[in-house]
Amino acid sequence: MDKEHVLFENYAETWDRDRKENPEILRTLMHLSGLAKGASVLDVGCGTGILIPYLQEAVGPEGRLEELDYSRQMLAKAKEKFASKKGIVYTEKDVLKYKMAGQTYDAAVCLNFYPHVAHHKEVFIKKMAEALKPGGMLLLMHDMPRRRVNGLQKQAPEEPHTGVLPPVDILANLLISAGLSIVVAMDTDEFYFVKAVKRLDMPYDQYPPLTTRELDGDPAPDARHAALHAQGIAHAHTPGHHHSHTQTRMVMNRLARISGHIEAIKRMVDEGRDCSDILIQLSAVDSALVSVGKVILRDHIDHCIVDAVRDNDLEAVENLKKAISTFIK
Repeated sequence: MDKEHVLFENYAETWDRDRKENPEILRTLMHLSGLAKGASVLDVGCGTGILIPYLQEAVGPEGRLEELDYSRQMLAKAKEKFASKKGIVYTEKDVLKYKMAGQTYDAAVCLNFYPHVAHHKEVFIKKMAEALKPGGMLLLMHDMPRRRVNGLQKQAPEEPHTGVLPPVDILANLLISAGLSIVVAMDTDEFYFVKAVKRLDMPYDQYPPLTTRELDGDPAPDARHAALHAQGIAHAHTPGHHHSHTQTRMVMNRLARISGHIEAIKRMVDEGRDCSDILIQLSAVDSALVSVGKVILRDHIDHCIVDAVRDNDLEAVENLKKAISTFIK
């Protein structure tokens, strides 16, 4: 048993107390995952089972979970917490040594786990790809931003952690090399999320988009702006309309996702990957950019133009006409 293994055995009892989960972020990650009802899911490095209630909600009673961890004490804690839950199998194995049946799972989920296998990343990713059914997905995610993950690694020299969390484009390249297709690649100020599937023809926007409420968590900009009008309080309505947009965070997240996808495509080209695979990915990016453009346009019409018409701002209306003409060419 190595030092890291001993560490987790010793921390199991107090892990949940010391490592507080963030339900809002975990729900966001689950939403991005797009797990289907009835899915068979491998929860890799499950620890004390933090994801179990979220996974069960996603896959429903007809779904199946396999909780995999090499720490006996961590698994024992998970079993204790969710003893009444059905449809769960607990497996005490090292994922790098676990002989999984091929094409078994609809999804393999790894929360806060990747750095622990970073020195064996090619082996780990290959094993995950082989274990997935055709069309199955690999979800690599952290409920904190990458810089914090890597900061924690550096701050804990007593823990023999095996590596750091790479930028999403580097990880995407590893996944593509294993025969997976990148669907989502996001490194935000709140979380890190990469979703890949075991086929290269997955439409880029097939996963469910986040709602404004889920992404922004607060429709207050509109409410505050409306309140200013209602109360007759003076505020800027200069050309360009310097007021808040409700979809900004959604747009930023989608652009970050597209950026990661483009970096992965660049690496595909550099590696001489099959042209048909590259064209499929380029088509997916093109569709994603159009989708983002529609979000921006809809937000502009719903907020900026409504205000511009009310305030008789003809310049803003004219600029919208030009933007629409350019966008639909």
